[in-house]
Amino acid sequence: MHIDLSHSKITPEGGALARAEKALQTLREGTLPNTGWVSLPSAFPGPLLLSIQEEADRIARKCTLFIVVGVGGSYLGARAVIDALNGNRPGRPHVMFAGYNMTGAHLEKVIEAMREQSTCLCVISKSGSTLEPLLAYSILKEEMFNKYGEQRAKERIYVVTGAQDSPLRRDIETYGFRSYAVPEDIGGRYSVLSVVGLLPIAVAGIDIERLLKGAAGLSMEGIAAYAAVRIALQEAGKAVEVFTYFSTNLRYFGEWLKQLFGESEGKEGKGVYPACLCFSRDLHSIGQFLQQGRQVFYETMIQTEKPQADFRIPDCAGAPYAGRMLEEVNRCSEAGVVEAHSGGGVPVNLIKVERMDEENLGALIYFFELSAAVSALLLGVDPFDQPGVEYYKKATKKLVEEL
Repeated sequence: MHIDLSHSKITPEGGALARAEKALQTLREGTLPNTGWVSLPSAFPGPLLLSIQEEADRIARKCTLFIVVGVGGSYLGARAVIDALNGNRPGRPHVMFAGYNMTGAHLEKVIEAMREQSTCLCVISKSGSTLEPLLAYSILKEEMFNKYGEQRAKERIYVVTGAQDSPLRRDIETYGFRSYAVPEDIGGRYSVLSVVGLLPIAVAGIDIERLLKGAAGLSMEGIAAYAAVRIALQEAGKAVEVFTYFSTNLRYFGEWLKQLFGESEGKEGKGVYPACLCFSRDLHSIGQFLQQGRQVFYETMIQTEKPQADFRIPDCAGAPYAGRMLEEVNRCSEAGVVEAHSGGGVPVNLIKVERMDEENLGALIYFFELSAAVSALLLGVDPFDQPGVEYYKKATKKLVEEL
């Protein structure tokens, strides 16, 4: 991985880089609460890793459809990894996600797929009481019982939750569902490289050992600098960070980044608003605003140097494109965007990986996790809580009670 901040057009002042390096060191020492995720890449428990791999293989032999019920960090990380690496491997179940909204139309499609395919169900919720997954799980569990009968359904339902008492914990005790515990010192948006993300990723047939290996091998160089530049840009009045990428496979990685930075920084009136755009598609919708609109944002572009696939452009495309490779033109478009946007006054940070595979993706996940936590610490906010999320939950519950 290579971090290029030369187009950011700003230099952190007043020892900001030194403070960022100190915050990074503090994180790595593991002395702060809720930092159990920091040590996972290099010290993941071997027996637990083997258990996840073996359980994933058993699931793959049972079903063709694996439904993961969760919201926020309980599903975004796994979905980001599976999509980034081109979906499930041949012969592995299709991993489908539910429980991240409360729309009947979406759940209807999930149930239709369940009725047509051999299915296993997995609910992931640390608290066990989060509204969206709780409702979806209750409906889908009933569907599983109707389809397979209670005894057979028990062998096809999996629960990943915290150790505390909750509806999910009680279901584990009542039905004997296979379960995994979410570590108390790991929050949802930092849980991709824990059992929360690794179980669905392994069911899809993706090599979770290589994912952890890539994260463990990440060089710490560039993390503090990126965090310090982000804070300097905020102090200079930039209110939005736009994460951009030229691969459609990274669309859910962008969604995960939005949660990671939004929940880690967005409190006490601080932080920047995280957005994500897929180029070159969005250059034909938002590109005009990026180039000449109100300059309240900066751009962080994720670049993949070696493509997953490529095509020769036929002669009928005409000059200067005929005979060239499609990804050559894509790389020129990347460089053109950097030149145009930075030339137009938009600070651009470049995060480059050689190719999109398990090891590079693991490193990319870990890089952004550390960067988000360091940035929040520099802002003086707790990177690991999200008190503002509770407001809508309380308001929703009150309105339901009044129905």
